[in-house]
Amino acid sequence: MRKLAFLVCLFFLLGGYSFSQIATVDPAAVQKTTLPNGFEVFLIEDHSAPNIFGAVVVKAGGKYDPKDATGMGHYLEHMLFKGTNTMGTSNYEKEKPFLDKIDALYEELGKTTDEVQRKAIQTQINENAVAAAEFAIPNELDRMLESIGSEGVNAFTDYEQIVYHNSFPPNQVEKWLDIYAARFQSPVFRLFQSELETVYEEKNRAMDEFTYKVFQKFIGTFFKNHPYGQQEILGLTDHLKNPSLTKMYDYFNTYYVANNMALVMSGDFESEKILPMIRAKFGVLKQGEVPKFPEYPEAPFKGREYVSGNYTPVKAGIMGFRTVPNGHPDQPALDLVSHLLYNEGETGFLNKLQLDHEVLAALVMAMDYNDHGGNFLIIIPKIIGQSTENAEGLVLAALQKLKNGEFSEATLQAAKLKLRLDFERSLETNNGRGLMMADAFVQGRKWEEFVDYPKKIGMVTKQQVVDAAIKYYGQNYLMFESKMGFPKKEKLEKPGFVAPKPQKEAQSDYARHFYSLPEQQPKAQFVDFEKDFKVLDLGPNARLHHVQ
Repeated sequence: MRKLAFLVCLFFLLGGYSFSQIATVDPAAVQKTTLPNGFEVFLIEDHSAPNIFGAVVVKAGGKYDPKDATGMGHYLEHMLFKGTNTMGTSNYEKEKPFLDKIDALYEELGKTTDEVQRKAIQTQINENAVAAAEFAIPNELDRMLESIGSEGVNAFTDYEQIVYHNSFPPNQVEKWLDIYAARFQSPVFRLFQSELETVYEEKNRAMDEFTYKVFQKFIGTFFKNHPYGQQEILGLTDHLKNPSLTKMYDYFNTYYVANNMALVMSGDFESEKILPMIRAKFGVLKQGEVPKFPEYPEAPFKGREYVSGNYTPVKAGIMGFRTVPNGHPDQPALDLVSHLLYNEGETGFLNKLQLDHEVLAALVMAMDYNDHGGNFLIIIPKIIGQSTENAEGLVLAALQKLKNGEFSEATLQAAKLKLRLDFERSLETNNGRGLMMADAFVQGRKWEEFVDYPKKIGMVTKQQVVDAAIKYYGQNYLMFESKMGFPKKEKLEKPGFVAPKPQKEAQSDYARHFYSLPEQQPKAQFVDFEKDFKVLDLGPNARLHHVQ
């Protein structure tokens, strides 16, 4: 056991694992380029593994949805896998009349309230969808990406951004760039009715989760004016029942413009070689005037504002405190406050409440948005013999200990090291770096500032942590209490339509172009046992193989 302990200690010493020695990200590692059309490009070369992560990022999402058509950004994310006027179709000219009719029928459906008339319109939509499907080629984009060895093909929508991403082999970089540029040119929202059912199912699954309902109720009270609280990313039920393809095209034409988009890539490529391809393929995306996002001020809470309802199988509470938006100078100190309250190592003030069985559970959740911020303390009282108000008092007492500075300098240093480690680890993979570049772009922050986070964390003093706790965890907060109850479940009924039968074996004009593009020969990288790692003799029968 002593030898094992010695080896472990030696491993950490040799590995330079002291946090004072962790290498920070070199800002120069990111090559940023802005094309003449305003399209931004972020590149990080990493030749340690034959892999590339790539993504196209759009400054769009839930907060940009029209007030009368929430869920639009998320819907659109789904539809941008359906192809264009040359991709995903065997004959667009013959397909288009049916698609145009479907667009018009959905507009008519949105204006109709009579259920008999609505069903008649939906039947017409289905008839035209079946006819249009004769020319549609489903999942063609996915199959082309699969053909070049792509992994993790996906997309996501949040309040601030919509991101389309996957990983792929380096020798397929030209094909990947080509298809990702093409998918945003003249998209066609075909097979809409089928995708509508997919979105319905996603919404139904969310509504089946009581946590989703509680959060939507809470966030709608916390953000009284901003779309963060007043709009759902998945969309309101009434809006999902009355989708508008016309508004969807308007949304695309407004936000999917070159000067509102970016390409992020991290991995095994040579920037100078792929930049000409990027300029040629993404330089043709159209520019547009993006409307300025309105300001939605949120006033401070007036003391303890109390709201309650019956939403959960057990009683629970959420204490909401207004904090700061992304990039604010106080964010590092607030991150340390959150860690000192609750952390995975179970050393926080709220962890102690739970470990000492004073409450059933207590934890912190931070909502870091571009326009506003909030930190939420989630409390679950003991099921028997404890009220939510009593548990709230215990949490307030724990907060007061933090405000009093009842933590050691060693505890603060441990918190700093953990936050720095988490940040550094997120930069160790191509995916992590790519998504971090996406965040920097969407937040409008310089990469140099973004990756300076570990340094900022290291500079925070104990007094600054105490000051942040006093400033942001004061007497003005929202107390949201959920009493035991089972609210009525909403459900989006899927229309029982005739399923379209698209052409699965056909090939579009774009696909023929795509498969004709050149591919580079893959370069195998083998381990050199003489150079790629070092061997250190520790003593008889003890040898350490290590890589810095």
